[in-house]
Amino acid sequence: MIRPVEARHAKTWAALRHALWPEAEAAELEREARSFVEGRAVPALTAVFIAEDGPAAIGFLELSVRPFADGCESMPVPHIEGWYVEPAARGRGIGRTLVGAAEDWARGRGFTELASDTEIQNEGSIRAHARCGFDETERLVKFRKCIADRNG
Repeated sequence: MIRPVEARHAKTWAALRHALWPEAEAAELEREARSFVEGRAVPALTAVFIAEDGPAAIGFLELSVRPFADGCESMPVPHIEGWYVEPAARGRGIGRTLVGAAEDWARGRGFTELASDTEIQNEGSIRAHARCGFDETERLVKFRKCIADRNG
């Protein structure tokens, strides 16, 4: 079952978020989740869908609406900010169903495109996006060079 996130999902949604972003502070992820379900604005979160298997939350998809997204023709465009399904639940179409809920949400608001991205080395995510009908639009490698005086 896929449904919009509710207050009762806050703690489990936060745990799923931490599974997706383990480098993030768990307490901050939970604060954001609680704020969102309580109706307070959270940057980069416009809609959230939860996948449930019985009473257990096993996946989520977070959407924002960005002013633009690389490779898209329309503006603004809904963008998948976070998409995760528990490893034991993968391969059952749950991720695809979460994307379908995002598509329905976006279409219902007049949007014509849905954007997403992933890290260049995340082959599993790239394959999952392709299975859901996403077209790859570009690849990007970003660079940084520190030029601060190393002696001062």
